[in-house]
Amino acid sequence: MKWVKAAVQLLWKIYFAVVLTLSLLFLYPIYLVVLNLDSQLEYGFKLTRFQAKLILLLIGIRTEVKGAIPNDKEISYIICPNHTSYLDILVLYAVFPHYFVFLGKKELGKIPLFKLFFKKLNILVDRQSPKGAYDAILKASKRLEDGTNVVIFPEGTISQLAPRLRPFKNGAFKIASRLNMPIVPVSFLDNYLLLEDSAKFGARSRPGKVRVIIHDPLFPQSNSEEDLLNLRKQCQEAIASVL
Repeated sequence: MKWVKAAVQLLWKIYFAVVLTLSLLFLYPIYLVVLNLDSQLEYGFKLTRFQAKLILLLIGIRTEVKGAIPNDKEISYIICPNHTSYLDILVLYAVFPHYFVFLGKKELGKIPLFKLFFKKLNILVDRQSPKGAYDAILKASKRLEDGTNVVIFPEGTISQLAPRLRPFKNGAFKIASRLNMPIVPVSFLDNYLLLEDSAKFGARSRPGKVRVIIHDPLFPQSNSEEDLLNLRKQCQEAIASVL
């Protein structure tokens, strides 16, 4: 019985990959147009949202969202979710209607087909280079100042101990403190249960419902080291409170 369950999970994962690839190939000519024109990047974002919703529908994943980011055109938000699965990215696009970019590792920009998205719609960071990380923070700050929301996974990478959180990095909180911009903690409750970050035969992979909790924004009080650490702690506690 265990082997049958593992085989079914593997088939679902293969089906997921096929749906993802075919939807991308079908929409790729449109992406090539809109993502190569800076004036059309928001249309590229909307198209990515459509594709994410379509993929989730076809693979049998439903989203249940509690909370929302205030629709305030005068404020940009730094969105900080926990990171437990590759599903996180699809779910982000599906549940957040307002234009955002996210910080992602530079390796994503080398994947055929996908590199167009990550190079044009998002900010790539070289996590092995202090200068690369600093440059990414500068780019994220510029996007926030220009009115774009930015998604930063404060754990930096997918937690292999989910639902336990990895230690948070300081990048998002440095930006928030320096620019006096709010942090929005986000809790993904179920993504790791539906698509486990593992290549093992029998790794969890199945359709189902994912729950997303969008917490109230956290506002920095000052541009000090003490406030940065307090903001980081508040964000971590908010996310962990429902896990």
